[in-house]
Amino acid sequence: MSTLLFIISAVLFQLPFATYQDTIRRFKRMQKYNPDKAFNYEFESGKLSENTLLLFLVFVSGFIIALIPLYKGINLHWLVLIISNIICLYLVTPFIAFRLYPSELIYDRKMLFTKTVLYIVFGAIFYVVGNSFK
Repeated sequence: MSTLLFIISAVLFQLPFATYQDTIRRFKRMQKYNPDKAFNYEFESGKLSENTLLLFLVFVSGFIIALIPLYKGINLHWLVLIISNIICLYLVTPFIAFRLYPSELIYDRKMLFTKTVLYIVFGAIFYVVGNSFK
C-alpha cells in the first residue's frame, strides 16, 4: 500500500513539469494557427518564462523532489531511479497531464502557479501518508 502511495506522490511531483510543458505546447500551437489570439494571451497574462519562481518550482519538483518518494517506495540504486524518473517525466507523466488539462484552454501564469502548488501539496500529502504506513 505504501509503495503505491509513494508512486502516486512521485507522479504528483512530476505533474507540474508536464503541465508546464503542455502549456508551452498549446501556446506554440496557438502562435502558429492564431497569432492574434496568441498576442492577446501574451499581452494579458505575460510571458510564461518571466515567472522565475514558477520555473524553479516546476523543475525542482519534477527532477529532484520526485526522487524522494521513488527512493522510499521502490528502493533501487540511485542511478536507476534518476533514469526512471527522467523517462517517466518525459514519456509517462505528459499523458496524465494531458488528460487532466481541459481541452481548448491554455492556463495563464497565475493558474499554472496555482496548479503547480496544488500538485506539490498533494504530492507531499501522499508522501506523508505513505510514510506513515511504512
